[in-house]
Amino acid sequence: MDETGHKACTGCRERKPLTDFHRDGRGGYLGRCRPCRAATRRVWRETYKERQATYRRRFQLSQYGLTEEEYDLMLAAQDGGCAMCGGACPSGRQLAVDHCHVSGRVRGLLCVRCNQALGVYEAIRDAAGGYLAAYGAGNPHISHGVALRDQRAAPRVGRRAGTSKLTDDDIRTMRQRYEAGGVTQRSLAAEYGISQNAVGLILRRRSWQHVA
Repeated sequence: MDETGHKACTGCRERKPLTDFHRDGRGGYLGRCRPCRAATRRVWRETYKERQATYRRRFQLSQYGLTEEEYDLMLAAQDGGCAMCGGACPSGRQLAVDHCHVSGRVRGLLCVRCNQALGVYEAIRDAAGGYLAAYGAGNPHISHGVALRDQRAAPRVGRRAGTSKLTDDDIRTMRQRYEAGGVTQRSLAAEYGISQNAVGLILRRRSWQHVA
């Protein structure tokens, strides 16, 4: 490092500003620049990819007190598939280790979908059980569609749902006033509380055709 704030990298041998170097924790800077260190890490990851995967797997299994041999025995006992659905993990990864969150004991190997679904089920199991016990056969405070079925079964006599609050006399008056002039479809729509399109259908006798 010199007084100009530059330093020669021990990797690429180029002189670079100090901002291109990581601090060494002792008030100085590391010997290799950031790009050289990043390139070295990339090469190491590619070279030792399988070794890293092995170490990672061992570490993950150790969190549950399992060895690789025990994991493989469990997988063989499940015929190589998820203990719940029997399939492989859709993510392509190895099956997840499922354990009891109370006792900490390992239960089985699950795919990511079953593992997540089981976690949700356990979180809401008591609440869901109480809900189904109370409402599983249907809510006693509603008619369960009886009113809707009756409404659909009732004859509509040419009325449209949006104008069902009108009467035959309303329809006759509306048509007479419009034919006499002095009112618009928009004003009639505002007066009767329906859409302008519904007014147009009434005036053209596309709806309420039974009203002479």
